[in-house]
Amino acid sequence: MGIGTDIILINRFEKLINKENFLTKNFTKDEINYIKMRNNNLSTIAGIYASKEAFLKAIKKGINDYSLLDIEIYHDENNAPYIKLHNKLDKIMKNKKYDLSISHDGSYVISVVIVY
Repeated sequence: MGIGTDIILINRFEKLINKENFLTKNFTKDEINYIKMRNNNLSTIAGIYASKEAFLKAIKKGINDYSLLDIEIYHDENNAPYIKLHNKLDKIMKNKKYDLSISHDGSYVISVVIVY
């Protein structure tokens, strides 16, 4: 179906995480728990956010088309990220598969999502 890529300057989140409700508007409870477990690491926050945006780009949609809360980023026992969808997105993507990769380097994080 598509490929989506998003790159983010990590320190962009320094100010955003202090904004009221930023985390709860953009991240699920499980994601927030993971972020807290990682000591509110900005790289973690940026990586999850970039992954959500990359997923939307892969399905040729924008952040105004679906809630970022409908795209949830988890990590398996090897800390490899994967995507879980909710609500309308889950129904639309029922027969699709998707792969996710997140990389951090210096001041940047990049995420790539392939939907097929």
